[in-house]
Amino acid sequence: MRVVDAHERDRAVVAALTARDECLTKVVLRDGRHLDVLNIAWGYDDGDPFAHITTNISPSRDGVSVDFFLTHEVHALLDPDTGTTIWTAPA
Repeated sequence: MRVVDAHERDRAVVAALTARDECLTKVVLRDGRHLDVLNIAWGYDDGDPFAHITTNISPSRDGVSVDFFLTHEVHALLDPDTGTTIWTAPA
């Protein structure tokens, strides 16, 4: 099993989501939630080992929820148009 550095994971998740800015991405969290993401704002609070992500706030869209999660909660990023996996958490 490969150990993944927190910042390596942050970079991968943030890069994948920002590259798809305004393209719908399905974020699958480890707790089973599926979130629709069109854009993100992200950062760190003092002492946090993982980046936090807020979704769909700039610009906001009617009918698309604003969500908040930490990068270590992400299990996979999916392209709902093609059904392909963009990124998945290392085992």
